[in-house]
Amino acid sequence: MDLLKGKEIMVWTFMGNTRMYQALRDYGDRISQIGLFSFKVKATGEIYESGVSIATGSTMRTYINKWPHIKWLLTVSNDGTNSIFAALRDNTDGAQDTFLSELVRIMEEYPFCDGIDIDLEKGDDYSTATASTAMFKNIYNAVKAYDSTKLVNICLPGMTSVNGSVGGENWCVYGDLNNYCDTAAIMSYGMAWAGSAPGPVSPRSWLEGI
Repeated sequence: MDLLKGKEIMVWTFMGNTRMYQALRDYGDRISQIGLFSFKVKATGEIYESGVSIATGSTMRTYINKWPHIKWLLTVSNDGTNSIFAALRDNTDGAQDTFLSELVRIMEEYPFCDGIDIDLEKGDDYSTATASTAMFKNIYNAVKAYDSTKLVNICLPGMTSVNGSVGGENWCVYGDLNNYCDTAAIMSYGMAWAGSAPGPVSPRSWLEGI
């Protein structure tokens, strides 16, 4: 029995090292979707390029051209900074409005992309769930209004229930976000992390709960 039949896999270009490019070269035929970890967002909503270069002539363009079956998404990260998440969520000084227009700008700048990957981490507690969901709704609608064929992936914390986040990111309610993404990546590798006590990264019981 082929356990991978009908399955898809998403990875990210976070490392940007020689091993990453070797994996793209050798295993790109079995990857479905890649988040190009090349953009960060400020508390003002401005997006700037940081990370693996995807400019014309860059090494990454070699693999973008080599593997046309892969869905290539522009990943935008807040580096896990709560103040940035909050500013975007609350539209502080128009931050969310700027962010939405910036998403369109980078899609226009890199027309080869298949869409956007949103990696906003370190949100707040459940009291902010409605506002956080509204932000993701606005992101989804802005991308689809620009081009309905563009995809939206959202990266979400591991939740075993409503209010069930290990890291306190209880703004996230999977069911409420369901209509505002094409795909979602559940970050189910954070039971233990660099700043926690020693322990398993993805214990089975936690994965089953998620």
